[in-house]
Amino acid sequence: MNTILVTGGTGYIGSHTTLALLQRGFHVVVLDNLCNSAAESLARVAQIANRAPEFVQGDIRDRALLTRLFAQHAI
Repeated sequence: MNTILVTGGTGYIGSHTTLALLQRGFHVVVLDNLCNSAAESLARVAQIANRAPEFVQGDIRDRALLTRLFAQHAI
């Protein structure tokens, strides 16, 4: 299964992108630090798509976190 990493995935554009990817059958990992958004947006996405993305709270600038994500997922 293809895995897509969406950074900023709880924001307006990111949540809509996440929804579209889920509806097309992709496994989606959302990385967001929630500085300008809320994780609740992903609950709405999951309700519409009938499946939830995987959510990771963190910052795109955290090199160790990115290394771990890329090791755990075939992104």
